Amino acid sequence: MKGVSYEGVGKIVVRHDLPMPSVKPDEALIKVKYCGICGSDVESFKKTGMYGSGTIIGHEISGEIIEIGDNVKKLKIGDRVTINPNVPCYNCYWCNQNQENKCKFAPRALGSLTDGAMAEFININEERIHILPESISLEEGAMIEPLAVGIYSVQESDIKIGDSVAVFGTGTIGLITILALKVAGAGNIYALEPVESKHRIALEMGANKAFTPQNWKKIKKLCDKIGPAHIFDCVGINETITSAIDLVRRGGYITMIGMDPEITDLKNFYGIAIKNITLRGIFAYNQDTFKTAINLLDQKRVNIKPLISKIIKLDEVPAAIEDLSKGLHDDIKIMVEIE
Repeated sequence: MKGVSYEGVGKIVVRHDLPMPSVKPDEALIKVKYCGICGSDVESFKKTGMYGSGTIIGHEISGEIIEIGDNVKKLKIGDRVTINPNVPCYNCYWCNQNQENKCKFAPRALGSLTDGAMAEFININEERIHILPESISLEEGAMIEPLAVGIYSVQESDIKIGDSVAVFGTGTIGLITILALKVAGAGNIYALEPVESKHRIALEMGANKAFTPQNWKKIKKLCDKIGPAHIFDCVGINETITSAIDLVRRGGYITMIGMDPEITDLKNFYGIAIKNITLRGIFAYNQDTFKTAINLLDQKRVNIKPLISKIIKLDEVPAAIEDLSKGLHDDIKIMVEIE
């Protein structure tokens, strides 16, 4: 079997000697059709992160079931599916409260410390698998996972209809967050993004205006000169967090989605207290969010097709990740087609 393996910082390779998965009684075997390249794949290529050496990457998945275990009841061969890649323990306090993204073992997911789906086949527990309606293409099916991230972030943010919002970063997650904010009834949405070519798609997804980071103060003027009620930081570096604290209105909310493990120096942290800011961290989603993402796509309430920049083959993945790691780029979501 062929798949893409993370071998350490700066080294991602296509392997042709992977063993074919064997299906356990509670599992199904999936022929993977599409798998998205995530920003976390790129970050782990650049520097030490949460990926284990020798792990098959890939957690944004769609495919077709080709075999089922003896105990599988809700799936059948031929089903078109996507996968919730989080691997909860099912036994801790949070898992028992349907908050698996807060599991005591999080973050544990396919493609990081457990083999993922950027390979020809993957075996996975039935409970992790979601059937795709016929209205959702397999390309879109591989976008369910990042869509769930944006939806969960907005659900947890306490946003109210008509609230003004700034979204920092318009990569895949930032653009999906804009989509989710529109569905939730947000008021004016302002995007902050250094790559000006991405401003157009931010406007297409629902932003009212888009700015480069050096112009972030313009957003405050557009929000009654007091700043937006909410900021969603989809980057998570010192500069964006500092700007968010400066920009958000007093009594406002900052939702942290982007993650950078190297954050060490937050110069205006005192501003959170002085301005009575609510700062909320977000990680992943739960099973209900996955179902919501599928329903929104099925009902045509969101359109994620424009976010797919290109479709490449499995052998092209290492070069694509290396290119993405070099800095600012025009691509949103690069999708891998696995034949």
